[in-house]
Formats: sequence, C-alpha cells, structure tokens
Amino acid sequence: MVQTARGMLLHHVRIESGRIAQYLIVAPTEWNFHPQGALTYLIGFREGNMTRLVETAKLFVMSLDPCVDFEIEVVHA
Repeated sequence: MVQTARGMLLHHVRIESGRIAQYLIVAPTEWNFHPQGALTYLIGFREGNMTRLVETAKLFVMSLDPCVDFEIEVVHA
C-alpha cells in the first residue's frame, strides 16, 4: 500500500509454488468513488438549488481527480 497524489494505491500479490496466482490492484479512483468513499462523504445530503448542487458535485469529483470521464446525473426519488 502506498499513498499517492490521488489517494491510496494497493497492490496485492498471492504466490503459489513460486508463481503469481493472483494479482489485484485497488486504485485511488476505486477508494474515492466507492459508495462509502470520499465523494459520498463530501456531497452528503446537501440541500439547495439543483444547478448549484450539480456544479458543487462536479467540483468535488474534479478535486478527487477521477482520471476518467464522468457525468453528473440527478435522480429524483
């Protein structure tokens, strides 16, 4: 595990009989955008003007540097 500019990066290797049997990577994007991750914590349950909320959400996403394209979608329940 190592702390990077975008967050925690985890590499996990399982070796069996001198060979790599399993290799897993958990990138900062997976931690930051997990349903219980940093973005969910930052956005929380905010109230206010919908346009402002979407813009705030975009700023939060960009601040976590997702390194992939993203789209903000508002679903009214």
